[in-house]
Amino acid sequence: MAYIVQEMRKLLGKAVHGYGLIDPGDRIAVAVSGGKDSLLLLWLLRERLRRVPISYDLVALHVDLGFEPSTAEPLEAFFRAEGFTYRILRTDYGLQAHSPENRENPCFLCARRRRAAIFREAQAMGCSKVALAHNQDDFIETFFINILYGAQTAGIVPRQSFFGGSLVVIRPLALIDSQKVDRMVRHLGLPVVANPCPSAGRNARTEIREFLFRLYRSNRKIRGNIFHAMSHVNLEYLPPP
Repeated sequence: MAYIVQEMRKLLGKAVHGYGLIDPGDRIAVAVSGGKDSLLLLWLLRERLRRVPISYDLVALHVDLGFEPSTAEPLEAFFRAEGFTYRILRTDYGLQAHSPENRENPCFLCARRRRAAIFREAQAMGCSKVALAHNQDDFIETFFINILYGAQTAGIVPRQSFFGGSLVVIRPLALIDSQKVDRMVRHLGLPVVANPCPSAGRNARTEIREFLFRLYRSNRKIRGNIFHAMSHVNLEYLPPP
Protein backbone atom coordinates (compact mmCIF):
# COMPACT_ATOMS: atom_id res chain seq x y z
CA MET A 1 0.00 0.00 0.00
CA ALA A 2 3.04 2.27 -0.18
CA TYR A 3 1.72 3.73 -3.45
CA ILE A 4 -1.21 5.29 -1.55
CA VAL A 5 1.15 7.20 0.74
CA GLN A 6 3.23 8.31 -2.24
CA GLU A 7 0.13 9.49 -4.11
CA MET A 8 -1.08 11.49 -1.11
CA ARG A 9 2.32 13.12 -0.71
CA LYS A 10 2.37 14.07 -4.37
CA LEU A 11 -1.14 15.54 -4.43
CA LEU A 12 -0.66 17.44 -1.17
CA GLY A 13 2.66 18.84 -2.36
CA LYS A 14 1.16 19.83 -5.70
CA ALA A 15 -1.61 21.77 -3.92
CA VAL A 16 0.79 23.40 -1.44
CA HIS A 17 3.16 24.59 -4.17
CA GLY A 18 0.59 25.30 -6.87
CA TYR A 19 -1.67 27.42 -4.67
CA GLY A 20 1.05 28.87 -2.43
CA LEU A 21 -0.44 27.52 0.78
CA ILE A 22 2.48 27.24 3.21
CA ASP A 23 5.46 29.51 3.79
CA PRO A 24 8.55 28.94 5.96
CA GLY A 25 7.88 29.82 9.58
CA ASP A 26 4.10 29.58 9.36
CA ARG A 27 2.19 28.66 12.48
CA ILE A 28 -0.85 26.76 11.27
CA ALA A 29 -3.99 25.91 13.21
CA VAL A 30 -5.42 22.70 11.76
CA ALA A 31 -9.18 22.51 12.35
CA VAL A 32 -9.81 18.90 13.41
CA SER A 33 -13.44 17.81 13.63
CA GLY A 34 -12.57 14.16 14.18
CA GLY A 35 -13.76 13.14 10.73
CA LYS A 36 -11.53 11.29 8.29
CA ASP A 37 -10.59 14.37 6.23
CA SER A 38 -9.36 16.48 9.13
CA LEU A 39 -7.44 13.64 10.78
CA LEU A 40 -5.74 12.84 7.48
CA LEU A 41 -4.90 16.51 6.88
CA LEU A 42 -3.23 16.76 10.28
CA TRP A 43 -1.26 13.56 9.66
CA LEU A 44 -0.17 14.61 6.15
CA LEU A 45 0.97 18.09 7.22
CA ARG A 46 3.10 16.65 9.99
CA GLU A 47 4.47 13.88 7.77
CA ARG A 48 5.42 16.52 5.19
CA LEU A 49 7.59 18.31 7.75
CA ARG A 50 9.91 15.31 7.79
CA ARG A 51 10.54 15.50 4.04
CA VAL A 52 10.73 19.17 3.06
CA PRO A 53 13.47 21.73 3.72
CA ILE A 54 11.13 24.27 5.30
CA SER A 55 9.80 24.45 8.83
CA TYR A 56 6.34 25.35 10.10
CA ASP A 57 4.42 24.77 13.33
CA LEU A 58 1.14 22.88 13.66
CA VAL A 59 -1.56 23.25 16.31
CA ALA A 60 -4.52 20.87 16.26
CA LEU A 61 -7.69 22.82 17.06
CA HIS A 62 -10.99 21.11 17.88
CA VAL A 63 -14.36 22.69 18.65
CA ASP A 64 -16.58 20.39 20.71
CA LEU A 65 -20.17 21.37 19.84
CA GLY A 66 -21.75 20.01 23.03
CA PHE A 67 -23.36 16.84 21.69
CA GLU A 68 -23.20 13.46 23.40
CA PRO A 69 -21.12 11.43 23.14
CA SER A 70 -18.43 14.09 23.36
CA THR A 71 -15.94 14.37 20.51
CA ALA A 72 -13.37 16.06 22.75
CA GLU A 73 -12.25 13.06 24.82
CA PRO A 74 -11.23 10.67 22.02
CA LEU A 75 -9.52 13.45 20.08
CA GLU A 76 -7.60 14.66 23.13
CA ALA A 77 -6.39 11.11 23.69
CA PHE A 78 -5.24 10.93 20.05
CA PHE A 79 -3.47 14.31 20.16
CA ARG A 80 -1.63 13.36 23.34
CA ALA A 81 -0.65 9.91 22.12
CA GLU A 82 0.71 11.35 18.86
CA GLY A 83 2.47 14.28 20.52
CA PHE A 84 0.51 17.04 18.77
CA THR A 85 0.27 20.51 20.21
CA TYR A 86 -3.47 21.01 20.54
CA ARG A 87 -6.29 23.17 21.82
CA ILE A 88 -9.86 22.02 22.49
CA LEU A 89 -12.76 24.45 22.77
CA ARG A 90 -15.79 23.09 24.59
CA THR A 91 -18.99 24.85 23.49
CA ASP A 92 -22.73 24.36 23.23
CA TYR A 93 -22.96 25.70 19.68
CA GLY A 94 -24.51 22.53 18.31
CA LEU A 95 -27.14 22.38 21.03
CA GLN A 96 -28.04 26.05 20.54
CA ALA A 97 -28.28 25.61 16.78
CA HIS A 98 -30.75 22.75 17.25
CA SER A 99 -32.85 24.54 19.85
CA PRO A 100 -36.60 25.10 19.21
CA GLU A 101 -35.89 28.73 18.32
CA ASN A 102 -33.66 27.73 15.41
CA ARG A 103 -35.27 24.68 13.79
CA GLU A 104 -35.17 26.09 10.25
CA ASN A 105 -31.43 26.09 9.56
CA PRO A 106 -29.32 24.63 12.39
CA CYS A 107 -26.33 23.87 10.15
CA PHE A 108 -25.88 27.50 9.07
CA LEU A 109 -25.78 28.88 12.61
CA CYS A 110 -23.59 26.09 13.95
CA ALA A 111 -21.07 26.38 11.11
CA ARG A 112 -20.89 30.16 11.42
CA ARG A 113 -20.24 30.08 15.17
CA ARG A 114 -17.74 27.23 14.86
CA ARG A 115 -15.83 29.07 12.16
CA ALA A 116 -15.74 32.28 14.20
CA ALA A 117 -14.43 30.37 17.23
CA ILE A 118 -11.69 28.75 15.13
CA PHE A 119 -10.61 32.11 13.75
CA ARG A 120 -10.54 33.74 17.20
CA GLU A 121 -8.58 30.92 18.79
CA ALA A 122 -6.13 30.69 15.89
CA GLN A 123 -5.30 34.37 16.20
CA ALA A 124 -5.04 34.10 19.99
CA MET A 125 -2.47 31.30 19.55
CA GLY A 126 -0.43 33.38 17.12
CA CYS A 127 -1.37 31.37 14.04
CA SER A 128 -1.19 33.14 10.70
CA LYS A 129 -3.06 30.35 8.88
CA VAL A 130 -5.98 28.01 9.46
CA ALA A 131 -5.97 24.71 7.56
CA LEU A 132 -9.42 23.33 6.72
CA ALA A 133 -9.91 19.78 5.47
CA HIS A 134 -12.13 20.32 2.43
CA ASN A 135 -11.29 17.67 -0.15
CA GLN A 136 -11.78 17.84 -3.91
CA ASP A 137 -15.34 16.52 -3.68
CA ASP A 138 -16.20 19.29 -1.19
CA PHE A 139 -15.03 21.85 -3.74
CA ILE A 140 -17.23 20.34 -6.43
CA GLU A 141 -20.27 19.87 -4.19
CA THR A 142 -20.10 23.45 -2.90
CA PHE A 143 -19.97 24.66 -6.50
CA PHE A 144 -23.21 22.80 -7.29
CA ILE A 145 -24.87 23.90 -4.04
CA ASN A 146 -24.23 27.55 -4.90
CA ILE A 147 -25.62 27.11 -8.41
CA LEU A 148 -28.72 25.15 -7.40
CA TYR A 149 -29.60 26.88 -4.13
CA GLY A 150 -27.73 30.19 -4.23
CA ALA A 151 -28.26 31.15 -7.89
CA GLN A 152 -24.59 32.04 -8.30
CA THR A 153 -21.53 30.50 -9.87
CA ALA A 154 -19.22 30.27 -6.87
CA GLY A 155 -17.41 27.78 -4.71
CA ILE A 156 -14.55 27.59 -2.23
CA VAL A 157 -10.91 28.34 -2.95
CA PRO A 158 -7.64 26.71 -1.83
CA ARG A 159 -6.33 29.94 -0.27
CA GLN A 160 -8.43 32.79 1.15
CA SER A 161 -7.40 35.85 3.17
CA PHE A 162 -9.41 37.34 6.04
CA PHE A 163 -9.10 40.43 8.22
CA GLY A 164 -6.91 42.33 5.80
CA GLY A 165 -4.60 39.36 5.29
CA SER A 166 -3.79 38.83 8.98
CA LEU A 167 -5.33 35.36 8.79
CA VAL A 168 -5.28 33.04 5.78
CA VAL A 169 -7.44 29.94 5.32
CA ILE A 170 -5.79 27.14 3.37
CA ARG A 171 -7.29 23.92 2.02
CA PRO A 172 -4.38 21.55 1.26
CA LEU A 173 -6.64 18.58 0.33
CA ALA A 174 -7.99 20.43 -2.72
CA LEU A 175 -6.58 17.86 -5.16
CA ILE A 176 -7.46 14.74 -3.14
CA ASP A 177 -10.91 13.21 -3.66
CA SER A 178 -12.92 11.54 -0.91
CA GLN A 179 -12.31 8.00 -2.15
CA LYS A 180 -8.54 8.49 -1.88
CA VAL A 181 -9.07 9.91 1.60
CA ASP A 182 -11.02 6.80 2.60
CA ARG A 183 -8.29 4.47 1.35
CA MET A 184 -5.53 6.42 3.08
CA VAL A 185 -7.38 6.64 6.40
CA ARG A 186 -7.99 2.89 6.39
CA HIS A 187 -4.33 2.28 5.53
CA LEU A 188 -3.13 4.45 8.41
CA GLY A 189 -5.76 3.25 10.86
CA LEU A 190 -6.62 6.77 11.96
CA PRO A 191 -9.20 6.87 14.80
CA VAL A 192 -12.15 8.55 13.09
CA VAL A 193 -14.68 9.95 15.57
CA ALA A 194 -18.37 9.42 14.78
CA ASN A 195 -20.31 12.63 14.19
CA PRO A 196 -22.97 12.91 16.94
CA CYS A 197 -24.83 15.80 15.28
CA PRO A 198 -28.53 14.92 14.72
CA SER A 199 -28.47 16.76 11.37
CA ALA A 200 -25.51 14.81 9.98
CA GLY A 201 -26.29 13.34 6.57
CA ARG A 202 -29.63 15.13 6.21
CA ASN A 203 -28.90 18.11 4.00
CA ALA A 204 -28.63 19.34 0.42
CA ARG A 205 -24.95 18.40 0.25
CA THR A 206 -25.80 14.74 0.77
CA GLU A 207 -28.29 14.78 -2.11
CA ILE A 208 -25.83 16.48 -4.44
CA ARG A 209 -23.06 14.07 -3.42
CA GLU A 210 -25.22 11.06 -4.26
CA PHE A 211 -26.13 12.56 -7.62
CA LEU A 212 -22.48 13.32 -8.47
CA PHE A 213 -21.25 9.88 -7.43
CA ARG A 214 -23.71 8.28 -9.81
CA LEU A 215 -22.08 10.32 -12.57
CA TYR A 216 -18.58 9.42 -11.39
CA ARG A 217 -19.43 5.74 -11.55
CA SER A 218 -20.63 6.14 -15.14
CA ASN A 219 -17.46 7.95 -16.28
CA ARG A 220 -14.33 8.25 -14.14
CA LYS A 221 -13.24 11.42 -15.96
CA ILE A 222 -16.23 13.48 -14.83
CA ARG A 223 -14.91 14.41 -11.37
CA GLY A 224 -11.65 15.77 -12.79
CA ASN A 225 -13.45 17.53 -15.64
CA ILE A 226 -15.75 19.39 -13.23
CA PHE A 227 -12.87 20.43 -10.97
CA HIS A 228 -10.87 21.61 -13.99
CA ALA A 229 -13.89 23.51 -15.39
CA MET A 230 -14.25 25.58 -12.21
CA SER A 231 -10.98 27.36 -12.95
CA HIS A 232 -11.43 27.49 -16.74
CA VAL A 233 -14.46 29.73 -17.24
CA ASN A 234 -15.27 31.02 -20.72
CA LEU A 235 -17.30 34.16 -20.03
CA GLU A 236 -17.81 34.74 -23.74
CA TYR A 237 -20.22 31.83 -23.79
CA LEU A 238 -22.18 32.74 -20.66
CA PRO A 239 -25.09 35.19 -20.53
CA PRO A 240 -24.26 38.64 -19.10
CA PRO A 241 -25.66 39.62 -15.69
